[in-house]
Amino acid sequence: MSQDLPRYATGARPMKKLPLDFEAFHRMYRPIYVHWAEIRLGSRADAEEAVDASFEKLLKAWAAVLAKENPSAYAWRVLRHTTIDLSRARDRRPALIGEAAFETVALSRAVDPIGQFEESLSLYQAIGQLPPRQMDVMLLQFGHGFTVEEVAAALGITPAGVRSTVRHARRRLEHAYGVKRRLEAAQSGSESEEGHADDVAH
Repeated sequence: MSQDLPRYATGARPMKKLPLDFEAFHRMYRPIYVHWAEIRLGSRADAEEAVDASFEKLLKAWAAVLAKENPSAYAWRVLRHTTIDLSRARDRRPALIGEAAFETVALSRAVDPIGQFEESLSLYQAIGQLPPRQMDVMLLQFGHGFTVEEVAAALGITPAGVRSTVRHARRRLEHAYGVKRRLEAAQSGSESEEGHADDVAH
C-alpha cells in the first residue's frame, strides 16, 4: 500500500515542510487506518480517501492534536467520524462483509476455504452489531490479525484495555449472537506470539 503523505502535502505548489512528528505519526498509523477503513467502506480507494481526509484534518490542527491528553485516541475518533461521513455522503451503509471476509487470518489457513468464508461472513455481520470500541478492536485483531500492541497504539488505549475489550465483545457475541464456534476459529489464527491466547480463549 502507498505510504505517500496525503495529496495536499505533495502538490505542485511550494508548501511548508511538514512537522517531523506528523510525518512519523502518518507513517506509523496509516497502514492500520487503511485496513480498518477498507473493512468499513468495502473499497480500498474509498478507504484511502477517508484516511487521507482524516490526516488532512489532523495536520490542520496538529498543534492542538498534540496538546490533547491522548492524541492517538483523538486521531482515531477523527478517522472514525470521517469514514462514517464519507459512507453517508455516498448513501450506503458501512460494509463489514464481502471482500473483507476473504482477508481474515482464519480463512487464509482454512482447510475448507468455502466453508470458512461462510463462517467469516456470519462473524462479520455479528461483529457489526457491537458497540464502536468493541467492533473496532475485533475487526483489527481478528479481521486482519494485528497484534494487541498494534491495536492498542492505534486506538490510544493500553494493551490491557484491548484484551478487556476483546473479553467483553466475546461475551456479547456468544450470548447475543451465538457465534462462539466462529469466533474461536478466527481467534485460533490470529493469536499474537506474546502469549495472550488465554485472554481471549476463555
